[in-house]
Amino acid sequence: MRKTFLLTSLLMISIGLPAQNKYSLDDAWRDAQIKELKQKSPVAQQRSQWFRNARLGMFIHWNMSSVVCGEISWSKQFYEDDGEHLHKNPRPTLPDCKEQEHSGWLKWFKPAVPKEIYDNLYKSFYPGMYNADSIVNTALAAGVKYIVMVAKHHDGFCMWDSKYTDYDIMATPFHRDLLGEMAAACHQKGMKFFIYYSQRDWHHPDYTSARIGKYNEYMRNQISELLTKYAPVDGIFFDAEAWNGDSTVWEPERLFKTIYAINPNIIINNRCYAAGDYYTPEQKIGAIDMDNTWESCMTFTGFWSWHGFTSTVIPTQKCLDYLIACAGGNGNLLMDVGPLPTGQIDPREKNRLLEIGKWLKSNGEAIYSTQGGPIKPAKWGTCTRKGKDMYLLINDWSQFPENLPKMKFKIKSVSIHGNSIDFKTNKDGRTTFIIPDEMKDPYVTVIRIETSKDLTGADLIDL
Repeated sequence: MRKTFLLTSLLMISIGLPAQNKYSLDDAWRDAQIKELKQKSPVAQQRSQWFRNARLGMFIHWNMSSVVCGEISWSKQFYEDDGEHLHKNPRPTLPDCKEQEHSGWLKWFKPAVPKEIYDNLYKSFYPGMYNADSIVNTALAAGVKYIVMVAKHHDGFCMWDSKYTDYDIMATPFHRDLLGEMAAACHQKGMKFFIYYSQRDWHHPDYTSARIGKYNEYMRNQISELLTKYAPVDGIFFDAEAWNGDSTVWEPERLFKTIYAINPNIIINNRCYAAGDYYTPEQKIGAIDMDNTWESCMTFTGFWSWHGFTSTVIPTQKCLDYLIACAGGNGNLLMDVGPLPTGQIDPREKNRLLEIGKWLKSNGEAIYSTQGGPIKPAKWGTCTRKGKDMYLLINDWSQFPENLPKMKFKIKSVSIHGNSIDFKTNKDGRTTFIIPDEMKDPYVTVIRIETSKDLTGADLIDL
């Protein structure tokens, strides 16, 4: 009883609420099960506001799989293999599952790395060029507001010095706490720090239906370790919902309450059979959604971890297309990098990140702390808003209409980077303006439109 009271008191103190509000662990868990932002408590809404303002994060998918340029973890699905034939491995799937986990994704991670190779990769993992400060500096230069780093992927290998397993970074010849160094660099430089933690564990002996309770205890212990050892941890990205609709497999209520008792200000995604604070479209841009918090996670190459220099890296234009589409849809972009086995970011990916940052230095006001709309995304680009300002982000001028439709507010001025643009509003309420070619950005042109009305909550319209 005393323990429960202390945890609840600590929760309220951390959030900054007076004790009479009685925001308890039960309240926090109740909020975690609600998807729509407006239906959550004011505490939960406030907790995730910084995240909605951030708009751009960096994902870091990395472990010893980079040594062979193979996809992280997934070879262990079919790794009873000689490099030429894919044989189903009965082990990582829980025995009472109806089918192999993600058995239809073969083309994505071929060729599988044979068992005798994959299971011993950690013995060759020595990222001698790893520099967490350098990676965080690159993220800052790119305009990134938070970093999500893989702590443990499905293969069970831990990128930190964990007291609960020997299958971790300290078993490698490198013998340095990679995750801890990243957490320290983020804290020192003011970067928000998240951990990615997969509930799957295709290495742990208790990851079976018969012993799932014991495995869940191991998982809770590790997450508690991460949240205390590398505090503050600003968010957790889980990556397994449940099998066959079983909402109890991860004991989510117990898990979430364990997390909130340590850090009530943390935000959690939707991949642990609870709505959490935000949902996560993967390898696709989410549709415009003004009611819920969301984040699209995207890759530079189509792969999550590094697949070598033969993999094509998308151009800067595509990266910015992702960014404006997410912001215009009222969501965030989480852009993934897969470091080399040396510990460095692929220089091609670093180049794209720095180009994004260069564009954001001139146009960030149209991205950060904005809402999507009120004009819906279209083939010409998208739209964001902030107070009385509306921003048109145009990446395809051939699709842009000749004029804006009649709106429920007056247009007071039109400008690009502070330079005024002449405009004309016709009797029918439609507004026309012409942008000189020399004022068009080579990637995405941002037009700021000052209006007579606060656009927060304004209805969405088509252009």
